[in-house]
Amino acid sequence: MSYIDLSNINNALIVGAGHGIGLAFCEEILKLNPQIAMHATYRREEKANKLFDLKKSFSNLSIYQVNPVNEAEVINLKTKSKIQKINLLINCIGTLQDDTVSPERSLREIDISKLQHYFLINSSITPLLAKHFKDCFRGKHSSCFAAISAKVGSIDDNSLGGWYGYRASKAALNMFIINISIEFKRSAPNSVVLAIHPGTTITELSEDFIQNTNLKLHKPNQTAENILNIIKNKDPKQTGQFVSWDQSNITW
Repeated sequence: MSYIDLSNINNALIVGAGHGIGLAFCEEILKLNPQIAMHATYRREEKANKLFDLKKSFSNLSIYQVNPVNEAEVINLKTKSKIQKINLLINCIGTLQDDTVSPERSLREIDISKLQHYFLINSSITPLLAKHFKDCFRGKHSSCFAAISAKVGSIDDNSLGGWYGYRASKAALNMFIINISIEFKRSAPNSVVLAIHPGTTITELSEDFIQNTNLKLHKPNQTAENILNIIKNKDPKQTGQFVSWDQSNITW
């Protein structure tokens, strides 16, 4: 029996749903629960065409343009969404390579502004969301607060080095998740807070790094399905975990 019955929950918020894994979450959840009050954010309109198309089929899908590193916009999202109690919140935002950063191969490539960018995008958004949506988890209803992390953020698993900013910012995200899980226990005893490694997924984030990989590749909807299977089978005793797409626990 699922602890969180995704086919019967009332509210979900997917942050970073314009494309990739976040969009796939919206699609998969709406398949399971066509009547859910689904809330989804995107940042760049030109990359969110499929999310806009999805809204044409689901009037219960509400979408919001949000830059989640801007706290005022997160506050505005909370006000506009009018969510009182939330069952599921997933932060899907992260960066490995973009117009500002690319993974460092050695200490020679360390740049303070690029490190700050990694931490801003990969680390700071999750506690900001927890801060402003915490009261939506308050009470005894079943709920999950999750963030997409990465196995390379595991300190214990790091035997290759490199990728300084990405690794460190995901390790910081994992610490935030543990802290959030501890605080949520006090006011939301039936909540589950998770850091989740999605596996190697074919997205814009990974496309430059997967051509020669031996790792198993997943399409975004496969990844969303794998993660939703994790979420529905976790209970409050398992809060504060770092979980892989195959449901195995990852060492911190």
